[in-house]
This record gives sequence, C-alpha cells and structure tokens, in this order.
Amino acid sequence: MHFARRAVAWALAGALLAAVAPARAECPGGAPWSHLPESAARLASPVPLALAAVSVVPPLALIPTGADHGLRLVAQRDLGGSPNNERVSVIAPYAFAGILLLGWGTSAALGACAWQRPQAAILQALVLGATLSSALKVGVGRQWPNGGRDPRAPDRLEHPDHASDFRPFRRFGAWPSGHTLTMVAAAAAFRTSAPELGLVAWSGYPLALAVASGMWFGDHHWASDIVSGALLGEAIGESVGPAFAGGTLPSARLGALPTAGGALVTLSGVF
Repeated sequence: MHFARRAVAWALAGALLAAVAPARAECPGGAPWSHLPESAARLASPVPLALAAVSVVPPLALIPTGADHGLRLVAQRDLGGSPNNERVSVIAPYAFAGILLLGWGTSAALGACAWQRPQAAILQALVLGATLSSALKVGVGRQWPNGGRDPRAPDRLEHPDHASDFRPFRRFGAWPSGHTLTMVAAAAAFRTSAPELGLVAWSGYPLALAVASGMWFGDHHWASDIVSGALLGEAIGESVGPAFAGGTLPSARLGALPTAGGALVTLSGVF
C-alpha cells in the first residue's frame, strides 16, 4: 500500500514537471536540478565538511556511555512518549515535499522567479538529503530502538544492547534520522537561498524541530540518530541554498606567518 501511494505520488510529480517544462526558461537556474556543481563545491567547503565530521560524534559519545538508551527512557517513561504516538511527524516530510513541488510548479508556470528559486533550492536539498540518509542507513545498518519487537511488549525498554547493534550493508538502519536530516536540510536551504527575507527565512527550523521531536517521543529513533541527522541536514542546506542565491563560490587559502617560536598557520577565504 505504501509503495503504491509513493508510486502514484512520483507519477503525479512527473506529470507536473512535464506540464511546467516550457515555463522554466523564464527563470534560468530555477529548477531543482540546477546548480548541482555549485552545491557540490560548497559541500566540500570548511563549514559543511566540519558539520559532516561532527555528525559522527553523537553516536560515538552516546552509545558507549549508555546515554542513548538513557535518553530513550527519558522520552518514553518520564516525558510521556510512546511508540508511534502520532502520525503527523512521520508524514510531514512527504506532505511537505508534495506541497513544495506543487508550489514550485505553480511558480514556474507563472514565471514567478523570486518564489521559484528558493523552492527549487529546498527541493534539491530534500532529494540530496533523502539520498544521503538512505545510503548511510544501508551502510551503517544500526538497529532501531524497538528492534522489530512488539511495541506493546512490557519489556520493550529493557534492551539497551539495541543501541550498539550495527550490521553494515545488512539492513536499512536507524542512523541517521532521515526525517530530521531532510527537514533540517530544507530549512537550511530556505534560510541560505532567501536571506533577504530576514527572520522569515528561518521559519523552517521550528517545523524541523517538531519533526525531530516526533521521532524521539514516538520511539522511532535514538537521540544520536536525530542529532546526527540535524548536523548532516544543515551541511546539505548550507551548501545548496547559497548556490541558488547566487553567492560567491567558497574558496580557501592556507598561509604561514613566521613567529619567534616557528610559524602560525592561517586559513582565509570565502566560506
């Protein structure tokens, strides 16, 4: 049933893209597949690379200390969480992508380039985020908090070993949270592609936070999955958005300044 719904959604998306194709020329670079080389170049710049590197820290820090399991207990026992306690956060990224695609198509058809560009940036960030999270889920193969057990079982919270169960390339795992990654990527892409909107450009972050909270309270993900997903999402959005805003491509230069005790290494450029 879920596969059929997604197939229908992709079919409708393809039909919409075909319908607005003639209007795309009115806004050069306003398609979701535009600026991919620029986005890739920015992804290799210091800030996104640092965010991606830091994204591996949460599981490395929270798993050995037992904090990942402890935070799960906090959400489920102390704060009233429960497995699949609501559906809004689960379907939010899919509904958001569908609405956004419709908005982008409408903007393209009307030639509203000011609206088309940021929506195209968000769509590109969503696709790149979903692709990255899926690849990492397969490559890492981390066990889900409930481990496939009956969510109504009385002992469902008594398996801390699930947090450290990794089977790379043997299952579609929990790390990182794809919902969190894609929503933060969308929020960051919007912020950086339309900085002229001021505080409005930050409006995607509360929605991303709400989805991330649903992943935790609903026992869908470990806390480290969510934090890592947010960091990776920010790295992607930070790379995609400026490419659509027309900013300067990132550049960096290493230098050395002689000192009394040796030399001071400097890093300068546009990031």
